Amino acid sequence: MNTIGEKVRSVTVIIGSARSDGNTAALVQHLSAQLGRQTMVCDLSKLTIKPFEYGRHDDRDDFRTVVAMMLQSDHIVFATPVYWYSMSAALKIFFDRLTDLLHDPNDRISGRTLAGRNVWLIATGTDESLPPGFDVPFAQTAGYFAMVWRQAFYGRSIKGEPLWPASLAEAEKLASLITADNA
Repeated sequence: MNTIGEKVRSVTVIIGSARSDGNTAALVQHLSAQLGRQTMVCDLSKLTIKPFEYGRHDDRDDFRTVVAMMLQSDHIVFATPVYWYSMSAALKIFFDRLTDLLHDPNDRISGRTLAGRNVWLIATGTDESLPPGFDVPFAQTAGYFAMVWRQAFYGRSIKGEPLWPASLAEAEKLASLITADNA
C-alpha cells in the first residue's frame, strides 16, 4: 500500500486532452500512483460535455457527473496539454460550462459548495516552461468559486518521447504537497 495515498482524503483529477494515452495521461497516471486509491480520474475525452448555452440547463451530458466528483474531493487537479499557449479545447468547454453553476438555480448550491476546495494544475508541453499567464484562468476561476488556488506544475517532453524524469518529479512534488496538506 502506498503510504502517501493513505493520507489523502480525496482527489479528483480532470484530464482535458485529446489523447487518453498521451503525455498528460502518463503524468496523471504517475500522480495517481503516488496518491493512491482515493484519487478519482475523469478523462473528458471519454465523456460528453456540450458547450454552454444560455437558458439551457438540463442533464443532456456528463457535466454534472464531473461536478459531483469535484464535490466529493478536497483537491481538484486540472490536467491539460498546452495547446497553442492555452488549455485544451475539452477543458475550456468544461470551464465554460461552469457557468451553469451560476445561471441555473438548481446548480447554484453546487457552485457554492465548491468553496474551500484546493485547485491545482498540471500541464504538459514541449516548451521549456509553461507559457506566461497559462495558469491565470485556473487561478481566477478558483477564486471566483471561493476555491483555493494552489499551484501549477509543468511536465516537459519532446513529441514522440516518454516524459522526462524531471516531469515525473513534478507529479511527485504535487503528490507530496497534496499529501502534506491532508496530514
